[in-house]
Amino acid sequence: MVATSCFLLGAQAATPPAATASAAPGKPLLRVAHTEAMAYPLLSITPPNRLSGGFLKELGDLIAAELGTEAQHLLVARRRMEGTVMGGEADIACYYSPLWIPASREHWTLPVVPQVERVVSLAAQPLPFDSLADLQGKRIAVLLGYQFPQLQAAFESGQVTRLDERQVELLFRRLRLGMADALITSEVEISGYFKRFPEERERFHISSRSFSITDTQCLVYPSSPWRLAAINDALGRLIQRGTLARLAQRYGMSSGR
Repeated sequence: MVATSCFLLGAQAATPPAATASAAPGKPLLRVAHTEAMAYPLLSITPPNRLSGGFLKELGDLIAAELGTEAQHLLVARRRMEGTVMGGEADIACYYSPLWIPASREHWTLPVVPQVERVVSLAAQPLPFDSLADLQGKRIAVLLGYQFPQLQAAFESGQVTRLDERQVELLFRRLRLGMADALITSEVEISGYFKRFPEERERFHISSRSFSITDTQCLVYPSSPWRLAAINDALGRLIQRGTLARLAQRYGMSSGR
């Protein structure tokens, strides 16, 4: 995807499993930060804020295993992601991009999986999307805090109306009630919504053309005991063995490799 959604997270609380994680003797835990706003297939969160599964949890566990340690998973708020990792509260956070977070590029791993965004409209009033011009004059629902550089000038000039919501469910609700002409979000968020609400699938039209495609990476704390080179080596082995591709496929995601 070309530039798209921005997650700016702030540390909140560790999940219960994180408190019981233990590293191998002499090795620190790999502290993996996730935003509580992410839903299946990226994360499975059960009340009250217990991280129980999902692609990113398994990815963190796999990276930790390659490093010879265990992962400590932290659920954090969306607003201060850069501060959470770059401030040393976590070692790593994945499924982000240098295009979304203004951290130095030297703190990013190699690409892991792509994020693909699509335009969703009502099936009864499908919005054909072949170019940005098709969005002119439209009300577009997006997640609060996400950035869309392709549309920023149109948002600022009023040519396209930006409608912010805090949750994916509220994007679809706004569209369903006729309060938006379309929404833009990622394939994984769309998939997660339809998994939770399968009866809704026929009510919506998903653009065949992607709005954007972005390689996502992991942001690494510069002073982490787990150096960027070691994490890149771990990811490289997971990619080379096909482990990452199989994991992505199991969650209905494209590995892009």
